[in-house]
Amino acid sequence: MNDSGAKRTVGAAIAVVAVLGLMTGCGSDSGDGKADGAKQAGGAEQGDGASQGGKAAGSDPDAKPLSASALERAALTNGEVKGLEVQKMTDKEVSEGGSAKTGKAACRPMAALMGSRYDPAPKASVHRAYATDLTKAKVGSTGLIRISSYGPGDAERTVKDLREAVTACQGGFPAEDGSGGKADVKKVTPLDAPKAGDEAVSFSLHDAGKEKAVIKFTVVRTGPQVTVFFGVNIADPAKSEIPAALVDAQVAKVAKATKGAAS
Repeated sequence: MNDSGAKRTVGAAIAVVAVLGLMTGCGSDSGDGKADGAKQAGGAEQGDGASQGGKAAGSDPDAKPLSASALERAALTNGEVKGLEVQKMTDKEVSEGGSAKTGKAACRPMAALMGSRYDPAPKASVHRAYATDLTKAKVGSTGLIRISSYGPGDAERTVKDLREAVTACQGGFPAEDGSGGKADVKKVTPLDAPKAGDEAVSFSLHDAGKEKAVIKFTVVRTGPQVTVFFGVNIADPAKSEIPAALVDAQVAKVAKATKGAAS
């Protein structure tokens, strides 16, 4: 990708983030994302997981959390997935805008997913922007990828909390963006998750604002690594997507890196 294409890929992702007031400030590679008062609710109502992907398979007990440099090597680069532009995002690009919050305790895992503070906090994270149908005239779907490594049990808890939140928050929830503006979610829709990693959960958030955007998420755990995919199409919300080829390719690279770290 030339410099112009790279800037447009990242710019498209940042523009979507700014318009929605969501997914702002995704933390940093230093792994210092500490809870800011919008902590995830570990005691949220247990969901049945019927619409989520496979429950936790037997993870490799020798799997180790990857370092920031190992996560960088495991992240997709441009050209690895046909038809997709992929570009690294800097800490500054992903951290501008603050952290989303909600007063509805059961939905705080989702607010945390849209913000910069996670509980439990990752040990390290890296970020990528992606875009489909990127031409001079238009941008199709765009989104972000976050790959994080976690300490013992924290990756499992992260997916568990999100799965419970999908069940508890289907009626939507009030939220604020990093500047304190309204970023309410009208509803949460469970989606079929891919059969990927050790377990996965997928869902869409329907923006209650004038943009009426549909934001899709897929979260895949591979041992102590968690990969979060975010996809949206502002021009046509019905076409918001996370390309399956993108998920397959990225999860495969994370799995390979995780296996290598354990050997």
